[in-house]
Amino acid sequence: MRIMAATGALAISTLATMTLGTAAAQVSGEGGPIRVNADRSEVLDKERKVILIDNVDITQGTARLRADVVTLEYGGGGNTSTTGLGSNFGDIRTMTARGNVFYVTPDLKANGDLGIYVAATDTITLTGNVVMIRGEDVAKGERLVMELEAGKTTLDGGDSQVNLVITPSENNN
Repeated sequence: MRIMAATGALAISTLATMTLGTAAAQVSGEGGPIRVNADRSEVLDKERKVILIDNVDITQGTARLRADVVTLEYGGGGNTSTTGLGSNFGDIRTMTARGNVFYVTPDLKANGDLGIYVAATDTITLTGNVVMIRGEDVAKGERLVMELEAGKTTLDGGDSQVNLVITPSENNN
């Protein structure tokens, strides 16, 4: 999962439907606009945060993130003296998804109670009742760390063991 940094102005409607411009970090490796829907949004300019509340659904290309609440924290960018709906959000530094977190790509389905994306390390961490599915393989644990650039995934069982169900491919030779 990658979060795209917003470089242009962002218009937020009362229904919290947003489209962000192109930039560095992403929800999907495909790039392109990020579309966000939520029942409500709050923009906290002084804290450099956007909070999306209830029925949050974020898509970019073929990737999708759903959660109860998502908080985007962004750095300075563009004209930082401007505030309000027309201000620039700069680079998104972190994204925190809470409650019923689901992340889906064509290759992967993962869910948990809490998801955190950190742009500086290009890392996603899912915690709490984590389930990850790739094809027919299923992995369960308490903490999943995906280092996207390195292509490394680590699953920790917490107080119990990691549970894996691996389905070998049938070879019809």
